[in-house]
Amino acid sequence: MNAIAIARCAAVFLIAGWLTSTSAHAATSIHGDLPGSQDSKIIHRFAGSTIVGYQTADYGSVTLPLGAYRQHALSRSEPAQGEVRRIAYIAPAGVSALEVFHNFHQAMQQAGFRTRFQCHGNDTCGNAYGIAKAIYAPVADRLSGKLQYKILRNDTLLASGGDVYVETARLTRPDGVMDSVLLVSHQQGQPTGILLQTVRHAAMKTGEVTVDADALGRGLASSGHIALRGIHFAHDSSTLTAASDPTLSAMATLLKHQPALKVFIVGHTDDTGALAHNLTLSRARARSVMQALIRRFHVAAGRLAAEGVGPYAPVASNANANGRAENRRVEMVAR
Repeated sequence: MNAIAIARCAAVFLIAGWLTSTSAHAATSIHGDLPGSQDSKIIHRFAGSTIVGYQTADYGSVTLPLGAYRQHALSRSEPAQGEVRRIAYIAPAGVSALEVFHNFHQAMQQAGFRTRFQCHGNDTCGNAYGIAKAIYAPVADRLSGKLQYKILRNDTLLASGGDVYVETARLTRPDGVMDSVLLVSHQQGQPTGILLQTVRHAAMKTGEVTVDADALGRGLASSGHIALRGIHFAHDSSTLTAASDPTLSAMATLLKHQPALKVFIVGHTDDTGALAHNLTLSRARARSVMQALIRRFHVAAGRLAAEGVGPYAPVASNANANGRAENRRVEMVAR
């Protein structure tokens, strides 16, 4: 072996050794909770645990696992929107994933949560590593903390040995609904990792931006299409809500003022869920808008056409909740 090859091998061993050393000693270099973090007021930590990742958002989305991980995806899930809190913990050394999970489960049951989905290991989770990754990976970069915290979270929450527990639960009270997703994972040689996500249901605030017929006309004139951000539907449905009425009225006024104008109504979705479902939903939503204009605002049917393109024309990244919200829209397109 020549000198260059020896040097390269030495470099590889040094890097591998550094990564192993960093991973093995990450827990010992963390003292106390991540600055600025705090426990949920309803679901408290396992005794002696340390917060190693934290995020809050006044409005965000959490994916709720409701089925096992099969064929490289959650077999069933649904989104929940509202006030979001994500907390990653490491349990004290020597504490098993089973002990941590049972403690959380019992505490949540006593608080009034009811289990919607629960699994353990490959038998009931489908693929334990896969479901852990499906829960943790989309939010990994949102959790605060320096590199050592991220390394520790990756090592503890992405267990490859199958010792993974998941529970999705719901708390319903007079003041609202809260969903939770609990991931408990243990990798040999690492402390038990915990990721708790909660979302207190709330509708995104609307009405801060109003649109009138003139604004719609200017949008069409400048780019040939305009997103109708004031159009709202019931969750996963093509049923228009009352909050849509001002925008529908503005659309009807524009068409009345420009009698030669003909438009396409085009529905769009994010990429969450099955493609066929999204295409059907986007088409149904576009048709609901068209029918509302015809039946309620007496727009001539010949001036309108409706179609849906599902997730095929995004205007933002689907990798985060804000981008997905931007992509869920109805547009008016001049024709």
